Amino acid sequence: MEVDCLKCMNSGCCKLAISISKKEYEDLNKEVKKEFVKEIDEFFKESPEFIGILEERLEEQFKDNYAYMKRGDDGYCNFLDRKTNLCSVYENRPKTCREYKSNNCSKIRLMDYEI
Repeated sequence: MEVDCLKCMNSGCCKLAISISKKEYEDLNKEVKKEFVKEIDEFFKESPEFIGILEERLEEQFKDNYAYMKRGDDGYCNFLDRKTNLCSVYENRPKTCREYKSNNCSKIRLMDYEI
């Protein structure tokens, strides 16, 4: 099923955990990139004693899940316009968002109410 985000009034997929590869991270524009946290930075925040020792190894280890997208306090993607339920970076959205093809949006949104 093809999903047209511009017609979505549900924005359920905007609660998905988004992780991207190093290649995709490097290709993002600045506006989108600022909403991602690099896994290697999180590692060094927790273990600063390894700075200068493990960068190369961690770059390789995290190449496929290089960075993850931050979310707002409400759990939704920071690029989701809360008034319109539209993506504010639609043309530059991450690959996971571009390739999302499912009718599970309503199921994801329903999880909000099951808690």
